[in-house]
Amino acid sequence: MGVPRVVFRADASSEIGSGHTMRCLIVADRLSKEGAECFFLCKPLAGHMGGYLASRGYRVLWLAGDEPTTEASWEKDAEDCRTVLEEEGVAPDWLVIDHYGLDYRWEEAVLEGCGRPRLLVIDDLANRCHEADLLLDQNVLPNLESRYDGLVPERCVKLLGPRYLLLRPDFYEPRHRRERDGKLGRLLVFFGGSDPTEETSKALSAIECMGDDRLFHVEVIVGASNPRLASLRNRCEALHNLKLHVQVENMAERIAEADFALGAGGVAMWERCFLGLPSAVAIAADNQRDSVEEAARLGAVWNAGHHGNIDAATYTGLLRRAQASPGDLIRMAEQAQRVTRSQDAAHRSDPILEAMRNIQSE
Repeated sequence: MGVPRVVFRADASSEIGSGHTMRCLIVADRLSKEGAECFFLCKPLAGHMGGYLASRGYRVLWLAGDEPTTEASWEKDAEDCRTVLEEEGVAPDWLVIDHYGLDYRWEEAVLEGCGRPRLLVIDDLANRCHEADLLLDQNVLPNLESRYDGLVPERCVKLLGPRYLLLRPDFYEPRHRRERDGKLGRLLVFFGGSDPTEETSKALSAIECMGDDRLFHVEVIVGASNPRLASLRNRCEALHNLKLHVQVENMAERIAEADFALGAGGVAMWERCFLGLPSAVAIAADNQRDSVEEAARLGAVWNAGHHGNIDAATYTGLLRRAQASPGDLIRMAEQAQRVTRSQDAAHRSDPILEAMRNIQSE
């Protein structure tokens, strides 16, 4: 597709989670199928995904230091990136950034140091300037069309909204779509790969509190980077009619099989919505607040609230509400799909890759 070399800059850790890297991985998979050679520039933070990226066939170029990059340390990060790319002989045609600690200053420094490649920025904060040729924000927000005004150059092509959801190919398989009848027979619990706010533990406490009132099966999913994995495994083994899964590769199938979910905001929320799974969503990070509140306003999810205000009783109440409200679950499933289903048409032509081709040919 004329994009032979693409370098991704994203980090993952037990603290910040895996969302940034997973979003980049979906783009990398699409580009690789078109013949591009993809690399990941990452810091070796605790809970990083280097091994997983390597298992997927990608080369990871490690940056120095084991502390997260912040606005105060962008210059060192930029210098390290330029050095590593030069030492490894990697001259990118595209640079893809998904990182809340980096802005136009880092971008200008790195772009200038590696031959001015094109730049794709994946963002959802709209709180800093970017030197982007292409910007992707897949969220549903009331001010989406204007929220990046003044933050990107006039030349920047903006891909905004759920039409550009970054979903893996299996989410489009017809077998993963089904009509929901509102009956809660299977619960899915997934709060991200590392779950830094320990929502999984709260959810397990809620399930324990329900006792014999729980008439549904539970599927709990956690990432291999979850620092509390051993403890969670022990708790899950003590509960009947419950199964724990670690680092699944078939999330679409798990979502399709479930009748209701407890989960966090971010990419996983939109994955559930796309397949019409009713869910109660915790705001696990401040940057999730706007999108969760908007999705709840549209009737696509229930807003469980900010993680700091959530305890086991919160989740118990939501589960009892779900059991008693089949009509509400049916309506939520329909609205969740209505909000995201326009993405079907986008998948057939892949507007992200199309936009990259068009920009590259200019």
